[in-house]
Amino acid sequence: MKMNGLSVFYEHILEACGQSGKTEKSVLKEALSYGYDGLDCDLWRLEDRSKKEFFADCGFHVSSVYNGFDFGHDDEKLSKEKIKSSLELADYYGAKKFLAIAGFVWENDDRQAVINKMCGMLSYMVSEAKKYGITVMLEDFDDSAAPYSTVSGLEYFMKNVDGLRFTFDTGNFAYSLESASEAYERLNGYISYIHVKDRSYDISRRNADDSNGKADLSGRIMYPCESGGGYIGIEDIIKKAVNDGYDGYLAVEHFGAADQLLYMKRSAENLRSYLK
Repeated sequence: MKMNGLSVFYEHILEACGQSGKTEKSVLKEALSYGYDGLDCDLWRLEDRSKKEFFADCGFHVSSVYNGFDFGHDDEKLSKEKIKSSLELADYYGAKKFLAIAGFVWENDDRQAVINKMCGMLSYMVSEAKKYGITVMLEDFDDSAAPYSTVSGLEYFMKNVDGLRFTFDTGNFAYSLESASEAYERLNGYISYIHVKDRSYDISRRNADDSNGKADLSGRIMYPCESGGGYIGIEDIIKKAVNDGYDGYLAVEHFGAADQLLYMKRSAENLRSYLK
């Protein structure tokens, strides 16, 4: 079986620079020493194409990209132009996984009409992505305005967009008060990538400006923590996924971490222990 690689969000690297005062290169080198070699990148961060060589010099490559769209409201021509330019940039960096944040349904929308339009544009994106060998994915986005925030919502998109795949964010079903392990069982057949996100109720995880808490649908505040340090049940989920044949990247995610470098280190240690 192929060994799972470890990836980290590029935004975490930049957050770590701000927290530690270290240079981007030194933080990347530190992350490399923890066992990471992949980066999950917000696509706009890659518009400076010199980043490709810089990442390579630091021992990294882009394992996945993500970008926001408004497929349910934008003009079709505009959406198609954005899709094409986004895929071209992803291909330049060699990213074979593309997480599309397809948009949201707002209060006064015709919900089904917006969802239908999203499905149409996602179908177009999947078709275009095949030309580059890129897999297009949705994730369980933790916002009630996202019609793909729940298991049933994701199932609808997976069944209605041929070739669309799923980025399993282990921590985001907690927002919707759904079980990540149960979601895995229902959506396993669609998984192409995993964001290893954990959640904690421990208020000591709060950062200095109290900006990193997120309320779930019950109103309870969740905080970011290292993968394996919270209540989601990361170890069991990752072991099951790997035993079921998942051999892709495990992308560590903890936006808003009080200490990004420390959380990166602990996350890598935990994941490596699960993979043994």
